[in-house]
Amino acid sequence: MSAPETPPAAPVPRQRFSRAGAILLTLLGIVMLLPGLCSLFFIVVMPGLGAGAISLLWLLCFAISAGGIWLITYAVGNR
Repeated sequence: MSAPETPPAAPVPRQRFSRAGAILLTLLGIVMLLPGLCSLFFIVVMPGLGAGAISLLWLLCFAISAGGIWLITYAVGNR
């Protein structure tokens, strides 16, 4: 006779980084939001400058801010 097989234990989910790591990632995400806020301010203040290379710069700033939003949600979700 063979011994009955027991199912393997489920892995315990580990914390990906410490509380200090989550705080640092959140602060970095907040800093990454600043270029987008600055761009948004200048879009409102100077609405006639929306053509050419400046709009490409605004798009880049908004992409950096989107990365900051992602970083904040990642840090808050994995603590």
